[in-house]
Order: sequence, then structure tokens, then C-alpha cells
Amino acid sequence: MTATTKPSTDVHVHFDLVGGIAGDMTVAALVDAGASFDAISAALASSGLPVVDVSVTREWKGGMAGTQFHVPEETDPPHRTWKMIRAMLEEATLPTRARDLAIAMFQELAIAEGTTHGCAPDDVHFHEIGAMDSIVDFVAVALAVDDLGATSFSCGAIPICPGTTHTQHGVMPLPTPATAHLLAGFSLVTIPGTLETVTPTGAAILRTLCGPGGAPMPDMTLRAVGTGLGNALLEDRPNVLRVLVAERAAQVSSLDVERGTAVVIEATIDDMDPRLYASIAERLFVQGALDVALSAVQMKKHRPGTVVTVVARPHDEDTLTAVLLRESTTLGVRSWTVRRAELAREHREVATRFGIVRIKLGRLGGEIVNRAPEYDDCATRAREHDVPVKDVLAAAIAAAESLRAD
Repeated sequence: MTATTKPSTDVHVHFDLVGGIAGDMTVAALVDAGASFDAISAALASSGLPVVDVSVTREWKGGMAGTQFHVPEETDPPHRTWKMIRAMLEEATLPTRARDLAIAMFQELAIAEGTTHGCAPDDVHFHEIGAMDSIVDFVAVALAVDDLGATSFSCGAIPICPGTTHTQHGVMPLPTPATAHLLAGFSLVTIPGTLETVTPTGAAILRTLCGPGGAPMPDMTLRAVGTGLGNALLEDRPNVLRVLVAERAAQVSSLDVERGTAVVIEATIDDMDPRLYASIAERLFVQGALDVALSAVQMKKHRPGTVVTVVARPHDEDTLTAVLLRESTTLGVRSWTVRRAELAREHREVATRFGIVRIKLGRLGGEIVNRAPEYDDCATRAREHDVPVKDVLAAAIAAAESLRAD
């Protein structure tokens, strides 16, 4: 490990896939780069998940020193569905960002497996990947990312061996069908051998953190290097994953904002009664959507259409996808994971000549940078006084100017 103090600005993690990627290799590399193993193991122990003892060791393999992450295999694991695993993670006592990230990674895997097996993601039965050691890999990666404070990610080309591997479904080509689905858009390079260099878990981690197709390494200031060791013996290179932890050179930031991940769900529709959009949007908000937007587009054959865009927390993706599929006329939706930054928020009340109106305040580094009257309050006061809503809005905005940060 070569590490300095953790960056206090925008932390970027670049995945250098020297010899592939798996869940345990990712945890090991992030710990080797400075993520606290004590904090990760303590969080796992208090999570409520049926976690056995985990450990790390320092090893030397293929000419490189690094860290290996050990999770005892679960004996005769049950065949858990994604719905069961998601409920397990949602009920776990974990930091909010880590829980959302673990759910998002497993969600990507469930979608890929569902596509492969021709079933809904909720109904996917995980075999090897449903075992507790694989669940722990996802959660431990999320905890390590959270501990490092990483906010952006990238990866290099992904080494793939041609050939086949043996699974509970029989002999499968490499990369396996679910892994291949997850790696769509990424840059692949063929290396000698017939081993599985990228596991489905590793591919789901890359797709969630780096986005569909990955992202190139940006200009950055390197702060730490971590090496995670695998167990495979490759012909021309060590089976290791290296991570480079850095400050973004062009995006060094001290903004006091809440950062996390969100999912964007979209459907493009050209055959629906436009009166239905309002009720669908209302239903989406009731089911947990953070935002719903409608955009006019021109579709094939010059037909006008509408794009419904939903921003949501990762663990609400299935619920909101079901709302779109059930209540609109679309035959399919698309989704992807994004980074999200939020101002710190609070509500205060101001007195106007029309009555009390709540004001939503947005803070940046303690400074109030946005003051927004609650529209419903303004509409209510306008009805009470039989005046235009715009008059109440103007009065509330004027009163809000007097608000100062405490």
C-alpha cells in the first residue's frame, strides 16, 4: 500500500483491472488504498445481516504485494430471489449511502440475470451470487466507498479470457451471459487463458460506479494506491485489481452538499391519452419519486411523443418502474445510475399580509443560497383572500429576503 492522508476534496477512484475484478478483490483493493477495515467489519457486524467473521491478510502474488479479503463460504445457501435480498438489505442497519449503493449494485445484477433468464428482476433466483459471502462482498464494497468518501469513478480496459466456465446452470461461455450484459459498452481486451477474470459481482460493481460503458480516467492528483489480490493463476499477468485514489484536478471542491447516488428511469410514449400524465406523475411521487419531468420529443414517422423522466433512490427503482409499466402505455423503460448532489435544506415560516407561508431554504456551506415559497401555501392563502397566487408568491419572496443563516 502506498497512501497519504485521505483527500478532503472530491475523491475519485480509478479501477485498473490488471488481472480482472471480483467482489472480494474490490474490497481488498479499497482497503489497501486506505478504507478502514475495522470500520467495515464493525458495520457488517452491527448490520443485522447474518454475517460471519471477515478478515484481510497481506500477501505477495505474481510479483505484487497486496491485500486479500476473506469471507467464509455459506454452507448450503438457500436460493434467494432478488426480492428477498433487497428486503434483507433494506432492513439492514447500514449507513444510508452504503445501503443505497449496495442495493443499486445488486439491482444491476438482478436486471442482467433477469434479461439472461427471461424473467422479471424480482423473480431472479440467485445461486452462487445469492450466498451470504457474495452479499457481504457488495455491502463491504459499498462501505469501503463510503469510508473513502469517493464521489466519482472510472475504469480502464477490462481483460477477458476466451473459453468457458462451469456454473450451476452448466457450462457457460466467458464472459458469462449476465456478465456480458453488464459489460455492454465497456472496452474489453482479450488475454491468454480460459479463466473467469470478471465475475458477475465485479461487473455489477463497475456498471454501478462507473456508469454504463465505463468512464475514462480524468486528470487527477494521485493520493493512494491499493492492490486487491485474487486467487486465479493467469498466464501472462497477476490476478490483481489495482485502485488509484485521487483528487479530481479539474473538480476539486469544498462544497458543503449532500452527495449520493440516484437512478434515472425513462419511458418514451407516443400513444397515450395526455390526460393520464398528471395521475401517473402523482402516483410516482406517492411511491417515492424524487422528481418527475415530462419532455416533448419527435419520434419515428414524425409522431409527437413525451419522455417521462423519473429521478429516484436506487432502492425505489423496481417500484417506480412497475408504476410506469402498469399505468402508462409504454412497453419498456430504461434506467441508469447517476451521481446526485443536494443542498442542505430546512423550512421556515414568514409572515405576509396574506398570512403565514412556509419557505424552503437551501444552504451551501452554511450560506442561504435559495429561498423558495411553498406553492401550496401560497395557493391556499390566495384562495382565502381571493387574490392571484402571483401576488402571494411575491409577498412571500419579499419576506423571505429577511431570513438569515443561524
